[in-house]
Amino acid sequence: MAHSPSGTQENEAADDPAPEPEPRWWRVAEPRPSRRTAASAAVTTWVALTVLVAVGTALRQPVLIPPLAASTAIITATPAAPLAQPRHVLGAHMLACLVCFGVLGLGWHGPWAAAVACGVAIGLALVLKMAHPPAMATVITIMLTEPRASHFVPLLAVGASLLVLVQMVSSRVQREVYPTTWW
Repeated sequence: MAHSPSGTQENEAADDPAPEPEPRWWRVAEPRPSRRTAASAAVTTWVALTVLVAVGTALRQPVLIPPLAASTAIITATPAAPLAQPRHVLGAHMLACLVCFGVLGLGWHGPWAAAVACGVAIGLALVLKMAHPPAMATVITIMLTEPRASHFVPLLAVGASLLVLVQMVSSRVQREVYPTTWW
């Protein structure tokens, strides 16, 4: 206890800030999304992937689904994030195609060539400011299945565009903004 200039006693501990709670591994630092946001992301993901699965199945191209499913998760769960913007989604997937078909054109095939293609694709995507991690799954898909470019590239472009479009519609319904930037 300390004495104040007026002669009264004051508690020194009252001036000290409360000790911060000890961090625990089970505590999550970021805020939990609202139920509305979670429901919107779930419904949007379901709609987008249902359409992709239908198109992929009808065209016998289910290999497009895994990389685009990962893109869907980013777009619907974090629509304001830079990685969810159309430039990143469309640009990175198309860049992945360009790199892969270039590597295949050099006669390189298989998993080792896929590793090289992933490195080149992510490096270029970062330099061009259009990084989108799911596009690396596109690289692996192309390098391991070696589809015809004339068939695969348009389907991927339509699929990625469809994801962006579905999120745009969902955002308008929710009165939210997506995309936050185009270019």
